[in-house]
Amino acid sequence: DDLKRHYTLGEFWVEVEMEDLASFDEDLSDCLYKLPSENLPLLEEAAKEVADEVTRPRPAGEETVQDIQVTLKSDAHHASIRGLKSEQVSRLVKVHGIIISATAVKAKATKVCLQCRGCRNVVPNIPLPPGLQGYALPRKCSSDNPGRVKCPVDPYFIIPDRCVCVDFQTLRLQESPDAVPHGEMPRHLQLYCDRYLCDRVVPGNRVTIMGIYSIKKMAAAKAKGKEKSAGVGIRASYLRVVGIQMDTEGAGRGATGSVSPQEEEELRALAATPNVYASLARSVAPSIYGSDDLKKAITCLLFGGSRKRLPDGLTRRGDINLLMLGDPGTAKSQLLKFVERCSPIGVYTSGKGSSAAGLTASVLRDPNTRGFIMEGGAMVLADGGVVCIDEFDKMREDDRVAIHEAMEQQTISIAKAGITTTLNSRCSVLAAANSVFGRWDDTKGEDNIDFMPTILSRFDMIFIIKDQHDQQRDM
Repeated sequence: DDLKRHYTLGEFWVEVEMEDLASFDEDLSDCLYKLPSENLPLLEEAAKEVADEVTRPRPAGEETVQDIQVTLKSDAHHASIRGLKSEQVSRLVKVHGIIISATAVKAKATKVCLQCRGCRNVVPNIPLPPGLQGYALPRKCSSDNPGRVKCPVDPYFIIPDRCVCVDFQTLRLQESPDAVPHGEMPRHLQLYCDRYLCDRVVPGNRVTIMGIYSIKKMAAAKAKGKEKSAGVGIRASYLRVVGIQMDTEGAGRGATGSVSPQEEEELRALAATPNVYASLARSVAPSIYGSDDLKKAITCLLFGGSRKRLPDGLTRRGDINLLMLGDPGTAKSQLLKFVERCSPIGVYTSGKGSSAAGLTASVLRDPNTRGFIMEGGAMVLADGGVVCIDEFDKMREDDRVAIHEAMEQQTISIAKAGITTTLNSRCSVLAAANSVFGRWDDTKGEDNIDFMPTILSRFDMIFIIKDQHDQQRDM
């Protein structure tokens, strides 16, 4: 039924769930896990035959059946990008991460048509391997007219008009920030999507990918004579995607929408208690004593307000921004760390180590195509969550200006290197800063605050946390 419905809509794909397949035939799904690149084409041929049957009275002129693409999904536990080692090559794997960049959709030939330079002999429909593998043209002409024309070596050239092509797109997947071990760089993986899997995701989406772990030849480095032989046999790995699942638009691993009835009852009971606000505030960083107003404010920030669409189409942001100004040693960073841990999407960054491009978005050269691509920074990755910025006063002034727009309009606009675009950054900002003299000086008044009025007006709540020196209270 799925196949027929998709086919009448003009979409030639069908999704197969691995668990369904296993309950139907265990050996088949096992084969598909172990040798996917041999068994997937068989599944696609079978799907084409079924499509031929279910769409039998076709209108005239549509005699040929379109090829059907089979995509897979599975409930199995996903592997980490770090766990993909050489024994998984050409197996089916499932990984989870964030898409950080996507190239434009290009065409790749699946069947090429060759012609010989010498005898003009045409060889039609040579199949190409799928994925990013190359293909070596035959060195000798295979035509059977001896004697008349001596064909040269490497005789073939490709006739582009008679090739069969499919769309393809390459993506870069970065592992989720919470899966990175402490003090390591996040790893990346190149993904290859074709046909109906193109343009399913945009940078910033969190996805779960089913794919075939494949290898391709490395691009030959500019080797100087001697070291040519060193690179033989080294292959770069990539993932040939056979199924994409989006993990909830924008939001990350938080509310996935599946709340069990029992949890729903508990939530309703909690909402009905009279002092729910105070008890929620008390459960923010319970190991830190006091500062109740601040915890109430952080509770509001974590829940967020509601976006308002005004009648003339303008929007007012619903996310709450909060700034903590205060003396050192008043547990500001601890609160930030707590918020980053308990928010569904939390990105923690420190002022001195963040640049304007790292917070908003950067434009860089794609190493393969030499074109410019865009990679989102912290505020784009935290779309639908909270950005915690520590040491806010130590940031350079021009880096702080870069997040003005992100805090009020909740978009990030870029016009660099021929890319003009706007990204969403619907996130709350929780910032912590020290006053000018390191400590709050009561004699100086407002000279303690070193921020421009432009940035102060974008914070809805500003807390000044003083550390009163009182031995009794400290005890």
